Amino acid sequence: MQQWLNPFRNKNRAVRSQQQWLYMFLGPGLAAAGLGLALTLLGAWNPLERGVYNRLFYTREQLNPLAWDDKIVVIAIDGDSLGEYGPYPWKRDLYADLLYRLEIVQPAAVGFDILMPESTPEDAAFAEAITFNPNVVLSIGGDNQGNFIDIANTIVPETGGAFPVGHVKHITDADGISRRAFLYERQDESVIVDSLAIALLRQYQDSLDNTISADLSDTVDIPQTLLKSFEEFDQNQPAWINWPGPIHPLKLKNIDSPGITTLSFQEVMNNDDVLDQLQNKIILVGYTATGVVGNIEDPLKTPFSRAIPDSGVFIHAALLDNLLNNRFLAVLPKSWTLALVILSGFGSGLVLSPLRLRGRFLFLLILVPAWFTVAYTCFATTNLLIPMAAPIGTTLLGMMFFQIAEQRERQALTDLFAISLSPEMADFVWQHKDELLSEGQIHAQELTATVLFTDIRGFTSITEKLPSKDLLIWLNRYFEVMTECIMDNGGVVDKYIGDAIMAAFGTPVSRKGETAIQQDALNAAKASMAMIMRLKDLNEEFQAQGLPTVKFGVGLHTGPLVAGTVGSRTRANYSLFGDTVNIAARLQDMTKQLTRDSPYPILMSESTYQYVSEHYTISAEKAKIQLRGRTAQTTVYALSGIKTVAPQ
Repeated sequence: MQQWLNPFRNKNRAVRSQQQWLYMFLGPGLAAAGLGLALTLLGAWNPLERGVYNRLFYTREQLNPLAWDDKIVVIAIDGDSLGEYGPYPWKRDLYADLLYRLEIVQPAAVGFDILMPESTPEDAAFAEAITFNPNVVLSIGGDNQGNFIDIANTIVPETGGAFPVGHVKHITDADGISRRAFLYERQDESVIVDSLAIALLRQYQDSLDNTISADLSDTVDIPQTLLKSFEEFDQNQPAWINWPGPIHPLKLKNIDSPGITTLSFQEVMNNDDVLDQLQNKIILVGYTATGVVGNIEDPLKTPFSRAIPDSGVFIHAALLDNLLNNRFLAVLPKSWTLALVILSGFGSGLVLSPLRLRGRFLFLLILVPAWFTVAYTCFATTNLLIPMAAPIGTTLLGMMFFQIAEQRERQALTDLFAISLSPEMADFVWQHKDELLSEGQIHAQELTATVLFTDIRGFTSITEKLPSKDLLIWLNRYFEVMTECIMDNGGVVDKYIGDAIMAAFGTPVSRKGETAIQQDALNAAKASMAMIMRLKDLNEEFQAQGLPTVKFGVGLHTGPLVAGTVGSRTRANYSLFGDTVNIAARLQDMTKQLTRDSPYPILMSESTYQYVSEHYTISAEKAKIQLRGRTAQTTVYALSGIKTVAPQ
């Protein structure tokens, strides 16, 4: 019969295991993944992701710095230039003088990051200079409605026709740092406007295509560019800027970062020695002086200059650098990011479940630098930005929800056992919870354990003499001391029945094997001896307080039990059932007659005797008794002393 039932029991255990898995992993994982997805879609992780973006650039600058493309030169209208030529705004014939000056070295392209929406008397001189320098690109901006400001009525008529222009719009994130920019903008349904960087690059390529080398064997190295179509980088999909390094020279851990080549406007105009640095270069002209109205309206923060803004002219230099070297940043597709968040939510429970709390915190401490290493490797080797805050944050949420679910399960276990477990035993039970719990209930299991049953002699007469208030104080003090003896030796107090205590050694987790069963029996015997010894001190305490002293007997029996949760949905208790309980209770009752000449009022059955006789002195066989409901006789033994120290 037993063998016939085993397959069904195993099947039920498998079902309970699956239910527990759903409860412990699917629930917290689903909650973490759902909340992580919501926070991702709402952009809640973005501030942290922006911080990671900054740290990636700073780390690369320390470990493996890039360099700005040397084909790009910025002519800065700085404080020295304003001191020499006067305050902002300058007359446009001064820009014309610059173009004539640059004719000496023939730069490949010249871009003015200076908006010129209004007409001035100097437009004719500037337009004439542009006609002699056809590789010039001017900037156009937008109004408050997002429309481009038309400059056709200012400089275009003076040039006699159209000329290259580029827009200067870019995106500033919430922390003020520019990480993205638009390579193309739609002016209307039929007109698409290049950015200043794209327009300059087109001029640069045209200039190279038209270059005639004196040595026909020479070849011109035309760079691989990223002149994408409007559909790929429009106002709905900006390009992610890969800042090559600090704009200005910077020293980090003995690494010198030269920054981008920047020359002062007044230096270019007055020093012939610097002109050689401009030959065949892409030149950007813009205001960089602090306090200039144009500079204040166009501030720029980069991962390397978060505190003090730079001038917006340098973002066009960064875009040119990325175009020339095909090194714009790529971002993980949104669908992949969401999948990663979901995986982080569900995976957190699977990874963290075998670990204890300390191990889980250690895992998170390792996970953060490990994932940053992965993110940095992708960034430094493939220019790929992968999210860090979203998966790490979702994993943390998973850990939090998993801890909550585990705490609820632990609380359910604690509620079932109340205060009947020692801290060590409670920890042991918790480590074996998978064998014990099913949906917050302790499922029924068959096990072999040693039951200890003890009862106060003459309790009825004591209750008649002692006032109720004093009776409870007296009884609770007795229970406290006896329970400590039981718990200190690995026992579990199953219940208090009036003045009786029923405890078990070998529950609630089933311990298989003869060695484990023997150890439980030895622990029960040791607890019984400890109870007798502690009772002497306790009786002295009671006597000093004028309270009744206690006499009791202890019955021990080792045998099979059924253990599980008993009760209703609103009130349940852990209980033990079986003939073993009845035998222990009957042995305790017999101590009144059979242990009168024994130093210890402890009786044990034959089965317990077989396990403890090697370490305890056992009196000769006391009796063979016929217990109610049993056909076989039960041999009874009395414990009289300690022979050797029992193993722990």
